[in-house]
Amino acid sequence: MKIVLIDNYFIKLTSTLLVVILFLLSAGVGSGKIIYVKPGNSIQAAVNNSTTGDFVVLKTGNYRENVIINVSGITITSETNRSEGVVVRSLNENSSVFRIKAGNVTIKGLNITGSGEAANTLGIWDGVYYPPARIFLEHANNCIIEENNLYENRYGIYLQESMNSTLLHNKFFNNSIWLDDECSHNKLLGNTIEKGDVTLGAQCWNNTVFQNRLSSGRGIIIGCCGGNNLVSTNNIINCSTGIEIYDVQAKTVLRDNKIMDCNYGIDLTFVFKSEVYNNTISNSSIGIFLRENCHENELLNNMVISSKESGVYLRDEITDNHIYNNYFNNTLNVRADNSEGNFWNTTKTKRTNIVKGPYLGGNFWANPNGTGFSQTAIDLDSKGIRDQPYRVNGSDFDYLPLLMRSSS
Repeated sequence: MKIVLIDNYFIKLTSTLLVVILFLLSAGVGSGKIIYVKPGNSIQAAVNNSTTGDFVVLKTGNYRENVIINVSGITITSETNRSEGVVVRSLNENSSVFRIKAGNVTIKGLNITGSGEAANTLGIWDGVYYPPARIFLEHANNCIIEENNLYENRYGIYLQESMNSTLLHNKFFNNSIWLDDECSHNKLLGNTIEKGDVTLGAQCWNNTVFQNRLSSGRGIIIGCCGGNNLVSTNNIINCSTGIEIYDVQAKTVLRDNKIMDCNYGIDLTFVFKSEVYNNTISNSSIGIFLRENCHENELLNNMVISSKESGVYLRDEITDNHIYNNYFNNTLNVRADNSEGNFWNTTKTKRTNIVKGPYLGGNFWANPNGTGFSQTAIDLDSKGIRDQPYRVNGSDFDYLPLLMRSSS
């Protein structure tokens, strides 16, 4: 391993340096260089002097730069490998702090923020328009963006036509993650986003959004024409919408998410053949909102409680959706405007249902004052199914409404 010091900056083998070297060795780095940069020197110069396998290590302090990374397989990190004490600030607010144009790049353990000046909606670099972001991946694959803090910008991390990259354990303050233009097979894992959102834009396929926490922003948004995306095990609090999907005609899975205090919990518009299951939605205005030609979607095993307007709202002739084995406990569980032809139960099947009864069937219909359809009958035969069907709307019935099993 070779150590390079930018601008003849002399480094003693302090305990911190030894820790970094040991970390790099444990990561399998043997032939690459370690290029150290101190405040006042150029990160760009270090990148330009690097080759595949090199580490650009930033000493504690402040940097003011816009950096283009066009060398594949390099890592830019802080000396302590954590986001303590290293701040990289944009020199030009209309350009990205890090613009990644090569694959297999890692950025880890940095604080990345703006210049303090107002930015245009679009930035310009070499005559090309793109949104200025703290980190911009441009046709860059297999990158890792990990354990960074990103502050005060519309786009914290922006991916354009990028694949197989991982965004892991980053913290976003007043900015967002945006995937656009055929981004696929990317993983967004364990990030914290305050006053921002996660957006999967046009033609985004096979991405995973897992175990992120979002608060006080717009939530998770999946836009036009992609599919096979997984949104799972996220905590979404006090956002305008927990999860919004629109104009998606290929399977998307929303499962095991916890959504609280959002205006809309889950909002689907012009969505086909998606699966919404095992989600908990509480204290929303509308728990699950289906509108504008949503059909052949499956909603099951969800808990929708304490919705202010309705637990489920079907609008604009919504048909052919399968909605069963859900727990509804709202003053108004279903509002349906001209929407009939949906299926509110499945075939009776011996299998534990959402209220621990022995059979799958329909849904559990409750309300907060304890007089819901599923709350006012006694399960004498211990089958967990009420004898009478529950009329949901018009000609739509839940023919196998669930009961809570008797404790006797």
